[in-house]
Amino acid sequence: MEHQSATGIGGVMTGLGLKMATLNVLRNYRRSLITLAAIMFGCVSLVVFGGFVQSMYDGMRESMIRSQLGHIQVYAQGYNQFAKAEPDQYMLDAASLQTVQNLIDEHAQPLVMAPRLNFNGLLSDGKQSLAIMGVGVDADSEALLSSAIKIVAGEDLFPMDTDGALLGQGLFESLDIEVGDYLTLMASTTDGAINAVDIRVSGVINTGTQALDDRLVRLNLSHAQELLYTNAVTRLVVLLEDTHTTQAAQRQLQSLFELHGLAIETRRWDQLADYYHQVVALFDGIFGFVRIIVIIIVALSISNTMMMAVMERTRELGTIRAMGAAPLQVVGLVLLEALVLGLLGALVGVFAGIACAEFITWAEWMMPTPPGSTQDYPIRVLIVADILWQTFALGVIIAVVSSLYPAYKAARLPVANALRFS
Repeated sequence: MEHQSATGIGGVMTGLGLKMATLNVLRNYRRSLITLAAIMFGCVSLVVFGGFVQSMYDGMRESMIRSQLGHIQVYAQGYNQFAKAEPDQYMLDAASLQTVQNLIDEHAQPLVMAPRLNFNGLLSDGKQSLAIMGVGVDADSEALLSSAIKIVAGEDLFPMDTDGALLGQGLFESLDIEVGDYLTLMASTTDGAINAVDIRVSGVINTGTQALDDRLVRLNLSHAQELLYTNAVTRLVVLLEDTHTTQAAQRQLQSLFELHGLAIETRRWDQLADYYHQVVALFDGIFGFVRIIVIIIVALSISNTMMMAVMERTRELGTIRAMGAAPLQVVGLVLLEALVLGLLGALVGVFAGIACAEFITWAEWMMPTPPGSTQDYPIRVLIVADILWQTFALGVIIAVVSSLYPAYKAARLPVANALRFS
């Protein structure tokens, strides 16, 4: 024991403290394993839960983009401020739409551009009439843009199917109808008159949003324009290759429109997705709370284990002090041991977290249907670089900080009492 203590003092004093701390960790391997297990538990928990939250964000974002919002939406100037009161006054006419499409196609190189005509109306099956949200779409463009929408019955909308329509699943189930039946769709025209057209139920769709599925009717753009007596559209929805280029693309397009003197305004998907931001804020709070709980559990476990180590090594630490080591050198020795444990535990914990994330994703366990949604999702856990290095750093910091008090107690041990300790 005295030989080891002397060697420890020499290591600390000659800059070999880290080596001696490592040897002490290996020598007391049972106690070290307990501390390592606590650090690994914390790291695995943070990696897996953080990756799950990030996968949920990404999945919800892409689902909304590829079912409803696209990456960028283009409107007539003033639409977002005034269109709720006078929607017919803020529409893109055919000439403006063509000019805008040419500019976007030339400079932004989008995957898809899909014009839409939005309106409210009534849908009747002869027995009852329900309020609906109608959308006139270009069938070919919309099939590419709305790839996240599921067809649960019937078939998709085709351009040659001029009177065809897709109904949201909730709306379809509210009516006593079958796929292929004809319904009457009524709406106010742009000049304030009431018009009606017949539509045939081509298919039933599920957007993943229950509130939307309860009221949605999609029909061909030409049929919707016939209903409203107009050749204009409400908006042009643009789908890009990469979501991360959205902000730069919007700035470029807005500058182009202003340069060409067009009265056009644009909105990104994230400026339209209020529900997405609410969910992100909720789960950011949950993740923060979980992180605090994990930190407290790991910190208490490490602190308790290091305090036990100090108590078990009282005579050893007293001998180190008696041989001339300063209190700060004893503190340094204990903290170096904690640093070694933190580095090792955090490293192994991060890799174990990656392995757990890969396994969970591979297993494809299904999540229950979230509130307000109509689709189940497989559990995905993303491996995110920022979460990995933050978790590693946090594991090391917790190990060192949790050992401050045990190190302080070790340095404050009276030498004479420590030597007599048994």
